[in-house]
Amino acid sequence: MYKAILILLLYYSTSFAQNFKFGFDLEVSQIRISFPDGKSVLGTSQIPLSYHLDFTIEAIEKIFFQLKIGRATCTEFSGWEFGINGSYKFYKSLYVKTGILHHSNEGGGISNQLNVSSASILMIHLSVGVDVIEFLSIGLDYYIPTSKEVIVWQGFPEKQAQTFESMIRLASNFSWDI
Repeated sequence: MYKAILILLLYYSTSFAQNFKFGFDLEVSQIRISFPDGKSVLGTSQIPLSYHLDFTIEAIEKIFFQLKIGRATCTEFSGWEFGINGSYKFYKSLYVKTGILHHSNEGGGISNQLNVSSASILMIHLSVGVDVIEFLSIGLDYYIPTSKEVIVWQGFPEKQAQTFESMIRLASNFSWDI
């Protein structure tokens, strides 16, 4: 029964969709962490960038759904990301967006003082943005994890756990009608 409802919803949204878009986004992140002595911004060895390919469907007027796949490239927070978002355009070019993002942190020893932990982080996503021109939009995204995961062990000789708390991303999205 659930499969039939899902197929009908998918058929309805694609057959009556007004617009399909394909594109990519580039995002710069600020990652908040906690450790036994307090909270801080994750000190990274490179700029925390991420990039994604995305596919957007306008299901009904002013409501969009987006699928995205990509990678985060920062040494301490790197790995594949998969997400789904829903957005509502409430005034001309202004929109709000919400969704989920799954990040698979790739672990590994970087040095004696830094060890990146393997972690699977599911995050809830809230965003506000503006369409600048026809194919470019800029948004400010806030991510909250559904569970606390250690992403970095730092220090020597005793390693101190750094737990992922939240993330803010400044995103620029380029997409074109197909």
